[in-house]
Amino acid sequence: MEISFHGATREVTGSCYLVESRRQRLVIDCGMFQGSAFADAKNFRDFAFDPKTIDAVAITHAHLDHVGRLPKLVKEGFRGKIYCTAPTARLAQLVLEDAEQVMEDDYRRQYRPKLYEREDVDQVTKQFTPVEYSKHVKLDGVSFRFRDAGHILGSSFIEIEEVGGPRIAFSGDLGNVPDPILKPTAQLAEQDVLIMESTYGDRVHEQLTTRGEELRRAIGDTVKRGGVLIIPAFAIERTQELLFELTKLIDSNQVPKVDVYLDSPLAIKASDIMVQYPQYYNQGTMERFKTGNDVFSFPELHRTLSRDESKSINEAPWPKVIIAGSGMMNGGRILHHLVRYLSDPKSTVLIIGYQAAGTLGRRLYTGEKNVDVLDQRINVRAKIASIGAYSAHADQKQLVNWIRTAEKLPGQIYCTHGEESASAALASRLSEELGVHADVPRFEQTLTI
Repeated sequence: MEISFHGATREVTGSCYLVESRRQRLVIDCGMFQGSAFADAKNFRDFAFDPKTIDAVAITHAHLDHVGRLPKLVKEGFRGKIYCTAPTARLAQLVLEDAEQVMEDDYRRQYRPKLYEREDVDQVTKQFTPVEYSKHVKLDGVSFRFRDAGHILGSSFIEIEEVGGPRIAFSGDLGNVPDPILKPTAQLAEQDVLIMESTYGDRVHEQLTTRGEELRRAIGDTVKRGGVLIIPAFAIERTQELLFELTKLIDSNQVPKVDVYLDSPLAIKASDIMVQYPQYYNQGTMERFKTGNDVFSFPELHRTLSRDESKSINEAPWPKVIIAGSGMMNGGRILHHLVRYLSDPKSTVLIIGYQAAGTLGRRLYTGEKNVDVLDQRINVRAKIASIGAYSAHADQKQLVNWIRTAEKLPGQIYCTHGEESASAALASRLSEELGVHADVPRFEQTLTI
């Protein structure tokens, strides 16, 4: 069996792996590269394999950096099944439709080329084949199954086995446990090789128990200053976790009453989908669903779906809280709010997710005081704050512990989906502490297992 790496090598985005057995060619994830532009030039490169020759695709979860090039794959001839969990299929359709609309808007406004068209997205949705957790998908000489990764709703790690051959697992993205909404990450079965995410392979998050307090403080400080709290949030899972936390804080009167604007059509639609799958949540959240509580809503929440509703936020009285996408601030409605409030010293930008290199979010996170937003040069006078514990990714300690508690340690581990320093740090720790062979692969490198 051979594995080749076609994305997320020594960088976080663009996950895509080709697995070739004696009789099958499988693609694991087919994500978009994300950086300074919404559709980075790397996305337009030809695949290093012929999409027409791929037998099947398996998707770990619905984030754009894992599904964003699926329409390009089908546009270039792939017609097999795309396996994933049922929530992943629903959410991925939403994500891809939104991505195509953003590209269409960019094309009309700036004549930037489109990676694919709406009909390509529609074709992808026709090829989605939902599979339940732990159910084996059997192909010619190969079987695989999805296990709960605890990252976002329906997220999975994938365990593959060739008849008479090796066992290989792809971690996808693993969750930051314990998650307030989702079930914990499942145990890894015995594997010969593990392809392992390392987004936070070189650091440890703040304690999860502190994040509610930090959010409470950020809201209280902003209200006291009479400013605006801007929270760039990923539409799927991060936004819902934030709403879940806000609901608890408001219900218990731990924060002052303040209007909260959810200014993300994608997040609004994703929330409506996510409440349809309560069986994927942990016991506590399932109980709240059973009592009829909306875990993602509260009286002060305003969902601004249309553009006119979004524009009306500008006239809303201060103080206020605005949650908008995109999470890395490299597109979406968040940019309009940043133009309006980044130069205001009474306001705060609260970063609660990973910011990839090259994005506006990374530049703000690292302290740049002058940034370009929507072709405007902005002097950053707003407070820039962050809460690492809201990350949906496991940190270094959690990643190591997940492997440590596997049925049996993998013989080889390859660290991907992380910047080079993070991947190398995790590989080094795995080698030293667990005594396994751990390495960091390069783009388009091929391994023979």
